[in-house]
Amino acid sequence: MKRESLYTLIVAGIILAALVIALGLTVQRLRESRQTRAVPILMYHKIGDVASNAWWVPTDVFERQLRALRDQGYSTVLPDDIANHRKAGKRLPPKPVMITFDDGYSDSLAIAEPLLKKYGFRAVAYLITDAVAETPEARRQYEGVDVLTWPEIKAMQKRGTFVFGGHGHRHQNLAAMDDPYPDIRECYLQLRRQGIRQPFSFCYPYGEYNARAIEAVKRAGFRSAMACEDRVALTGKTMNLLALPRVSVMGGEHEFHVNRLSASATPGEIVLHVMHTGIPMEVSPRLMGSGATADQGWLPAVEIGNGDYEWRWPRPAAGSNTAPVRLEIWDKHRLFLIFAGRTIFSNVR
Repeated sequence: MKRESLYTLIVAGIILAALVIALGLTVQRLRESRQTRAVPILMYHKIGDVASNAWWVPTDVFERQLRALRDQGYSTVLPDDIANHRKAGKRLPPKPVMITFDDGYSDSLAIAEPLLKKYGFRAVAYLITDAVAETPEARRQYEGVDVLTWPEIKAMQKRGTFVFGGHGHRHQNLAAMDDPYPDIRECYLQLRRQGIRQPFSFCYPYGEYNARAIEAVKRAGFRSAMACEDRVALTGKTMNLLALPRVSVMGGEHEFHVNRLSASATPGEIVLHVMHTGIPMEVSPRLMGSGATADQGWLPAVEIGNGDYEWRWPRPAAGSNTAPVRLEIWDKHRLFLIFAGRTIFSNVR
């Protein structure tokens, strides 16, 4: 065989192998992009010790939540990771979570950033661009709370724990506007003028949006947009990158008292009376012990306010006359433990 022919065959083989590999990668990425994966997108607003407001998460609670995420094996992803997964099949970590902050308050610098760094997480802050001042001396407020300044935002971006997106230029209800595009576009342009790298994610003010707002967000240059629907985002064919749901992380103070085991419990039930004082929220009660396992002791999520509640569990088929049980109260989505009661005893009949 002539040298030229051999060379041609080798080149053709290399090209064929490259095409096979490329095809395999394309199929793998397509399969990855269509897989259904749960991605909790956590929605925070303010971090600090304000007891009477649901949108203030106390500092110690925030740190406990970050520790819990780390201990459960979660890794943070950013909006572009989700967009690239949906569009190009970019692989996500085994347990992805996204941490978001609305409104651009200065506590994201003073409190959130060092704690996020301590636990190895990153986050995205959505800025109301008209509320961001050029200097610390000219610092502005939103709803009576200090907002970050552009120099602080640029320094945070450089350190890398936070990335930044848009929350509208003037934080208006976009769904109520005849043409939301000018406000959204101005928000995008302000971010670009200030050197914000790839401000490709948006957050709807008040969580309000409609078809016009979605189209305006896309036209303005954003690749993804966050809503306020309180549920876990799911990847796959049905994921809408311009209307991503988020998990509302409720703040304020919460106090629980397990008053007693009900004397009127039937032989087939364990009944607990629980009193809660604090901000109303949805919780998931879980009973541990007496044969209950991680998957057997949950009740459906229930809304609680200031009041006394009665929760009932099926009694295990077997047990001693005095079986120990312990009440745990988690958030609605079973991400964070809110309350762990002491061990109590039920009179098994």
